[in-house]
Amino acid sequence: MTNFARPVFLLIFSFLLFANALTDTILQGQSLTTSTSITSSGKEFVLGFFSPGNENSTTSSYLGIWYKRASKKTVVWVANRDNPLTDSTAVLTIAADGNLVIVVGRVSYMLSNISSSGNTSATLLDSGNLVLNDRRSGDILWQSFDYPTDTLLPGMKVGHDKRNGKIWSLLAWKSKEDPGPGVFSFELDPQGTSQFFILKEFQTSKQQKGFQKYWTTGTWNGQVFTLVPEMAMNYFYSSIYVSNENESYYTCSMKNPLVTARLVMDISGQLQVLTRHEMGEWVMLWAQPLAQCDVYAYCGAFGTCNQRATSFCQCFPGFQPNSVGSWNAGNVSGGCVRKAPLQCGNDIVANGQKDQFQRISKVTLPDNSIVLSQVRSAGDCQSACFSNCSCSAYTYDSSNGCSIWREKLLNVKQLKDDDANGRDFFLKLAASEFLSEGKGNGIVTTHNYLHYIIEMLIVLFSTQAWDLWKSGRGEGIKDPVLQDISSTNMLLRYVNIALLCVQESAADRPTMTDIVSMISNELVLLASPKQPAFSTSRSVPDQNSSKRLEIYSINDVTVSILEAR
Repeated sequence: MTNFARPVFLLIFSFLLFANALTDTILQGQSLTTSTSITSSGKEFVLGFFSPGNENSTTSSYLGIWYKRASKKTVVWVANRDNPLTDSTAVLTIAADGNLVIVVGRVSYMLSNISSSGNTSATLLDSGNLVLNDRRSGDILWQSFDYPTDTLLPGMKVGHDKRNGKIWSLLAWKSKEDPGPGVFSFELDPQGTSQFFILKEFQTSKQQKGFQKYWTTGTWNGQVFTLVPEMAMNYFYSSIYVSNENESYYTCSMKNPLVTARLVMDISGQLQVLTRHEMGEWVMLWAQPLAQCDVYAYCGAFGTCNQRATSFCQCFPGFQPNSVGSWNAGNVSGGCVRKAPLQCGNDIVANGQKDQFQRISKVTLPDNSIVLSQVRSAGDCQSACFSNCSCSAYTYDSSNGCSIWREKLLNVKQLKDDDANGRDFFLKLAASEFLSEGKGNGIVTTHNYLHYIIEMLIVLFSTQAWDLWKSGRGEGIKDPVLQDISSTNMLLRYVNIALLCVQESAADRPTMTDIVSMISNELVLLASPKQPAFSTSRSVPDQNSSKRLEIYSINDVTVSILEAR
C-alpha cells in the first residue's frame, strides 16, 4: 500500500508543479485557445484573445494583454491589430522553429521572426511584457515591449534605435471598438531634437497618406519636456529621457511599486497619463493637448468643435457625419459631408432656387483661407464665392477684406458669445436647406429679419441715418435695442434695405415680395438707396424723454411711426 501511494503522490505533485508553470508561460507543444488565457505570476496582467466593445461579439477577435485588476478590461497591447480574427479555432502557440505564431486553420500569423535552436518558451511578466526566451541561455529573443500599440507602460521605450533604424511609437486605436491603427500617433522628432510630436494622418490622394504635426511636448530640459509642466508635479513615476550614439528614447519608472500608471495615445488625439485607483478605476493625472478642441482639425472636415458641449463635435448646418457608426464610436476624424449637393455647375435648379449662404457666427475662421485682395465689398466677395464651384465659404470685413475657402473647411472652433475673437463666415449650402422656414443651428428666419427691418425703419426716422449712411458710417445707425445683430455686414444690409423702403420716389421703393427676397436670400445684391422721403427733425430729442419726435414729410405726405415692441 505504501509502495503504491508514493508514486501516485509524486505523480500528483509533479502535475501540480507543471500546471503552476503554465499559469504565466507557454512551452513548445502547448497552445493558448480563444477560451483560455495565461496570467503573470503576480496576477498583474492577462494574455488572451478578446473581442473589443461587446465581449459576446463573434465578429472579430484579437490577441492582447490587459490588466488583471482593473474594474473594466483595459487592453495595453494588441498582437494582430492589422489582422482581426473571425475564426474561433485560432490558437497561439510556439512553432517548431521556436517562433510565436497565431494559427487559424492552415494559416499562420508570425508574431516573432527569430533564429533559434527551437527550444523556446513565452512568458508574461508582471510588467506587462510578453517575452520569448531561449530556454538554454535564458536570453530574450523577442518581446512585446519592442512593438507598442497605443500604451506606454513603465519600462517600455518610445523613440529610435539608431543601430537598426527601429522606431518605437504609440499609435491610437481606430475607435473604441476597433484596435486597428488610428489616425493619431506619438513619436520622437525624426530631425534629432529631444521633442516628441503628436501626428495626425490625413489622406493626400486615393493612394497616399500624409502626417500633420499639431502638438509637441517641447524639448527635454533634463527633468521634463518644456511644454508639459504637469510632469514636474508628478509624484508617482520618474520620467527618463536617454540619448546616445545607439538610442534616443523616453521611458518611465514607478517610484512606488504598489502604484499602477500608464501613458496612452487616445483615439481623441490626447496624450493621457492615468493611474489606477485602489478600487480598480482609472484616474487621469494629466492630458495634452489640454483641450481636445486644441487638437488640429479634431472634428474633421465641415465640423465645429465646442469645448463646452457634452459632445465636442457637431456638423455644420446642412451637413451630417461622414460615417455615423465611426462618429458614434468616438472617431470623429472622418468629419462631415453635405446632406444635399450644391447646384453649382448643375443646370437643373431645385424648386427654382439657387445655392445660398448660411451665416456661421462666433467661431474661429477655418484654416487655409484664400485672400482676394482685388475684391472691395461684401457683395463682390459673396459673388466671387458663388461663381466659384469649388468655393465652400467666404467672409468679408472692412479691416481684412475678402477671404474664401475652397473644398473642405477645417479646424473651426465654436467660441463664447462674449469672446472678442469670434468671427463670422458664410457657408455655401444647397437651396433645399433653406426651403423650410425656422430651422435651428443659428439659421435666422424670415420672420426675424422682418422684425429687424421694422425696428430699423423706426431707428431711421429717429436719427440722422441718411447723413451717417452717406458718410460711410452706416454701422452707427444701430440702436441699442437691436442687441442680437452681431455681424456688421448683416447690420449694413438691414440698413440698406430699410433705406430702400423710404426712398422719396414710390417707384424706387421695393415691393413686399422684393423685400422678402432681399432678406431671405443673401445672394440678392442690393441697390444703393436714394434720398429718403423725409426731412430731419427741427431739434434733437433728449434720449431720456418720452416725447415723440415730430417728423415732417418733404412732400406733405403724413408718415405714421409705430412704437417698437
